Amino acid sequence: MIKIKFEFNIHVQNDRPIEPSSLQREGITPPSCRTDFVAFAESEIHNARQRKRFSTARNHQTAVRSFIDFTRQAVIPLDTISEELIDDYQQWLRQKSICPNTISCYMRCLRSIYNKAVNASGVEPRTPFSKAYTGHAATIKRSIPAADIRKIKEADLHGKKSLQLTRDIFLFCYYTLGMPFVDVAFLKTTNIQDNTIIYYRHKTGQQIRIKLEPCMTDIISAYHHPPSPYLFPIITTDDEEQAHHQYLTALGNYNRNLKRIAQLAKVSCKLTSYVARHSWASNAYEENVDLPVISKALGHTDTKTTLIYIRGVNDARLEQANRDMLSKI
Repeated sequence: MIKIKFEFNIHVQNDRPIEPSSLQREGITPPSCRTDFVAFAESEIHNARQRKRFSTARNHQTAVRSFIDFTRQAVIPLDTISEELIDDYQQWLRQKSICPNTISCYMRCLRSIYNKAVNASGVEPRTPFSKAYTGHAATIKRSIPAADIRKIKEADLHGKKSLQLTRDIFLFCYYTLGMPFVDVAFLKTTNIQDNTIIYYRHKTGQQIRIKLEPCMTDIISAYHHPPSPYLFPIITTDDEEQAHHQYLTALGNYNRNLKRIAQLAKVSCKLTSYVARHSWASNAYEENVDLPVISKALGHTDTKTTLIYIRGVNDARLEQANRDMLSKI
């Protein structure tokens, strides 16, 4: 009997993306991919890119790089991934001051890859992630009152075209029921039908319909330049992977510009891409808009998610309601 031994040495550079091997590019899965976590992860990341799930590929790649940094191993056999190893990794992340929600993201990515690898390899399944943190930690309130929205709208940005674009996109996000930046970036003329914006959220696939108002059309008219199909000058390519990279670059610039705008407008809250969305939800709740209506506007399938956005406002209204009740005694 002739025995053939396959051996694959995988070297991962932190400053370069994990790339598929030549065998994987040809659609052949090396034997080590069925028993080595890193090789299988490489294959999953490549497959995610092929399916145009670029955010998933990016999240998986970041998580796997972090795990490799911790283990200091380029090859991690599936049967060595234990509850103790994952617990040590989690403690390592905490010592590096990685925030809980980032830890949760890493753990969910690694768990997903591990479960798929076990199913594909026939390795005896275990539960190494049973005690890993995969929840969602409450974050600092990200909303600002309507008065601060007006400060941003009225800030003097004359001669600062980049800041003007950022400010207008921020206001557009607020005007359009808290539309996420990613959905604004990919909005096309085809998303406008019968004076209504109709689009599907990138994150959930939920359809959102927004009646166009003059404040929205004014901003669109200022930035849409045919023959570009996009409403805003953010995406300039038809290639989906390049478009995703353009979106990520624009998001970074957007957040940096928002910090500068906050200073100029004298808004004390840290402005980020999330603030317009959270602010619309919180301010709508302050105006007694029903929770199910806010949830539908945000494209949430569960009102519990919406409550995360307006938790601070909810507490304040509860306190006031209690005062009103006590005043009647």
